[in-house]
Amino acid sequence: MEKISVLVPVYNVENYLRACLDSILAQTFTDFEVICMDDGSTDQSGVILDEYTLKDKRIKVIHKENAGYGKTMNEAMQLARGNYIGIVESDDTIESDMYQILYDTITKYDLDFVKTDFFAVWDREDGRMEKQYCAMTGERRMYNRVLNPNSELDSYFLEKFTWDALYKKELILQNKIRYNETPGASYQDNGFWFQTFYWSRRVMFLDKAFYNYRQDNMLSSIHSKQKVYAMKNEFDFIRRFMREQEGVDQELYRICFHLRMMEYISTLRKIDFPMKLEFARVMEQEKIFFEEQNEACYDRMTQEQLSIISNPLAYVEDVLMQGGEITREVISGYENIIIYGAGTYGEQITYRVKGIKTDAQKIKVAVTSCNGKNMKCQGESVCEIFDCAGEKDTSLVILAVKEDSEAFQTMLGCLKKLRFSNIITASARKINI
Repeated sequence: MEKISVLVPVYNVENYLRACLDSILAQTFTDFEVICMDDGSTDQSGVILDEYTLKDKRIKVIHKENAGYGKTMNEAMQLARGNYIGIVESDDTIESDMYQILYDTITKYDLDFVKTDFFAVWDREDGRMEKQYCAMTGERRMYNRVLNPNSELDSYFLEKFTWDALYKKELILQNKIRYNETPGASYQDNGFWFQTFYWSRRVMFLDKAFYNYRQDNMLSSIHSKQKVYAMKNEFDFIRRFMREQEGVDQELYRICFHLRMMEYISTLRKIDFPMKLEFARVMEQEKIFFEEQNEACYDRMTQEQLSIISNPLAYVEDVLMQGGEITREVISGYENIIIYGAGTYGEQITYRVKGIKTDAQKIKVAVTSCNGKNMKCQGESVCEIFDCAGEKDTSLVILAVKEDSEAFQTMLGCLKKLRFSNIITASARKINI
């Protein structure tokens, strides 16, 4: 019987799947099985999986009708034969020594699970992979020692990812740890993350990175703006779980409130503008509810975060008001409207322009450099400003950054070099070059 079962949920990842499987098969630790769950893929993912079963007998493939991430992972765990369980998302890759080091650590210290730092990665146009080291926490004291999460509740503030880890299967089976199976939802690993922390008594966090977490797969749930309430559903699932247990520390409820609100702020900033007001109303209602339940806690929040949570409707209304000076008259007479900047200002201005432009006018969102990343802004693909230079005579450029900031001056200098002449600021002030 294999020592480790590596679970790989698969759905429409034909562009990344081979690299993922190759990285698993290249492990220096070899006593494992790979359980690939094809959740009704409609691209060539299923064909690729079958191809790999002929390459290596350790790979086992289950083709099934689409049921969503949570149900797929629950089914995969039921099939696992190893004493330990690892998870690799099918658009990611792992370093060759990952499971050797995790296995040595979890067995040496008799851990319920071991987790590590990770890399955020992007594919560059020249074929190289850009990697950025990401720590689970800035608290050095949390690393490289055995601890009990429920005795040191600060551990719940570490990054909530589940794939940078190795878990004792006994922990999962004895405590009936399950993923939330809400149909069509995203972020369903959050409930699994919380349960593993809640039931564990011996864990370790390593200050090393082995997992390559892809950032440029536009089909990934981290880029989804449609599944607005998926994170709310997960924290509701976690709260129901806590209420089913006896003697849960009230501080744990407060921690979950903090984490919930941080995710809500992220969601509020990411979703399309038409959904922002509705979601802000939900935030306001939940803030009041959790205050009444004595579960709200604001101690760890910054002033900016507090201002958003205290009045999310006002925050959104302020955001929506940005760009109000840009009218149909201001942009008339131009074939192309180039929004230069894809940050908060870029999102605001792009939303504004899409609502007032004519059918004949084209929108382009540009940045100085995409660094090889596939980027979106309000549903528009982001290009580099250099690629727009050929249309400068028929284009209006809106500098979508804070006026007189360092970025503003740098971007204005770039426009001067490219000889753009029709330029306005986010407040519709014309710039003469």
